[in-house]
Amino acid sequence: MDTKSSNKVKMYRAVQMVCASNEAVWNTIPAFVTAYDRFTLKISEIDQLIISQDSGIIGVKKLKDKERTETADLAYKIALSLQAFANENGDTLLLEQLHFSRSDLSYKASKDAFLLMNRVKDTAVQYAQELADFGILQSQIDDLVMHVEQLKTIFGSTRDAIIDRGKNTKLIQENIREIDGILKKTLDKLVGVIASDYHEFALAYELAREVVDQHGKKHKSGNGDDSPTV
Repeated sequence: MDTKSSNKVKMYRAVQMVCASNEAVWNTIPAFVTAYDRFTLKISEIDQLIISQDSGIIGVKKLKDKERTETADLAYKIALSLQAFANENGDTLLLEQLHFSRSDLSYKASKDAFLLMNRVKDTAVQYAQELADFGILQSQIDDLVMHVEQLKTIFGSTRDAIIDRGKNTKLIQENIREIDGILKKTLDKLVGVIASDYHEFALAYELAREVVDQHGKKHKSGNGDDSPTV
């Protein structure tokens, strides 16, 4: 997957996180629920295609080891920040939940290691705003969410055959076009409808819809008519 597509997928993840964290805002709007379900389904399909595409080069085993190492490194870094936050606030329960070593993420059984990394991910999403004061950026949390989802797909996969990369690339681009359509034609507009009543959600959604390129520059993902007004 090229850089442009990868950055778009990161943007989709950010939008997914904002919507998931504010479900109470939109879950009584049938059109929003339907569009969001299609949106998340397409993201899952892209995840499957990414795994299949990569497995055609280095094989599922090597891909699994590579993804596990990258996810573990990031998860442990964020866990250290969460531990510092918990210590600062006297949160003994949170400290207990995050009581594990870096080697646990590498050498525990896959299922157990994944549960630990998923716990870090969920906790980081919950305390994202607070973690900014403890050295963790929102972009790092977004990356962890993406890595954990991809790792989940890898752990559940038994395929190690060579995959046609050209076909998968085409399917990924088709899914990206479909997701862009769902966002621009439905979700963006519905967020605009409720923006006056849920300003913070609409602002968070708009920020999530920005695509960051490889040079760190942000670009609006749609034209002015497609973006929600907040």
